[in-house]
This record gives sequence, C-alpha cells and structure tokens, in this order.
Amino acid sequence: MMRESGLLRVFGLYEALVKRLNGLFAILASILVLVVIAVIVLSIVSREMGISLLWANDMAQVAFVYLVFLSFAPALQSGHHVTVELFEPLVPGVIRRHLDIVAALACLVFGLIFLNQLWALTSRAIADGRMAVMAVPVQLKWVQIAGPIGLVQFCLAAIAQLGNAILRPGAGRAPSAGH
Repeated sequence: MMRESGLLRVFGLYEALVKRLNGLFAILASILVLVVIAVIVLSIVSREMGISLLWANDMAQVAFVYLVFLSFAPALQSGHHVTVELFEPLVPGVIRRHLDIVAALACLVFGLIFLNQLWALTSRAIADGRMAVMAVPVQLKWVQIAGPIGLVQFCLAAIAQLGNAILRPGAGRAPSAGH
C-alpha cells in the first residue's frame, strides 16, 4: 500500500509536469495562430498596395509547421485528437475496460515511430547544414526541429495517458474523448 501511494505520488508529479509543458505548448501554438493570421493579413494588404513581401509566405509556412507539431501533445491530453468511437459498442465489455490502455499504447507507438522518422530527417539537416528553400536564408534544421520537439512531448503525454489508464482505470478519459 505504501509503495503504491509512492508510485501514485511520483506519477502525479510526472503528470503535473507534462500538463504544464502542454499548457506552455498550447500557449505557444495560440501565439503562432496569431502570427500566421497577422502575416497573411499583412501579405494581403501589402499586395493590394502593390508591394510584394517575399518573406511573408515563408514566415507563415514555418509558423504553421511549429503550430502543428507543438499542438500534438496538448490535443492528445485534452481529448481533441482523432478518435474512433464507432466500434466501441461492438467490443465486448471485458475488453472495453482495457481500451484506454490500448489507445494509450497505440498513441505511444505512433509517436515513437513518427519521432524516429522525423529525427532521422532532422539529424541529416543538422549534420550537413542544408538551407531551407525560402526567400530569407534559414538553415533547414531550425524548421525541422519543431517535429522532434513536438513528438517528444506527444510521447510524454501518451505515457501520462498510459499511466492514468493503468493506475486510475476509467478516470483518465475526457467526457468527449474516445479512442
């Protein structure tokens, strides 16, 4: 009993850290939404005035890349990721109790495979110093690093979901979230 409560306390600290990081990522992603909107509006206004901003498209694309990858973990934590609830009623009750564990494991496996692939791509860009094809010279590694950063946090969130599914069965699921 004492050992179990210690494990729950350590897991609670881990979960709190992951939630705080997800909160930070969500704030950064929200700011990036505003940046993308501002750059698009600026680009439209400047074109109407006959001025072309070559960097605007590049800036919006890079901000969008960061927005996507920084949003993965907060979306997973809040239950706003892709879900499949159509088949849940067809699963026998005995197995249905374990769907949270299966879903968390599936997210973790997906995240680890995606992280591995993106890290292979990003590490090549870091090693050879290649440049992104953009109006303003930027090393490609600064664009691609968003992927591994976002996916590490996604995997940490998936581990938190898995821990919840194992240590607190039924408690980890958001009301609108499925599998």
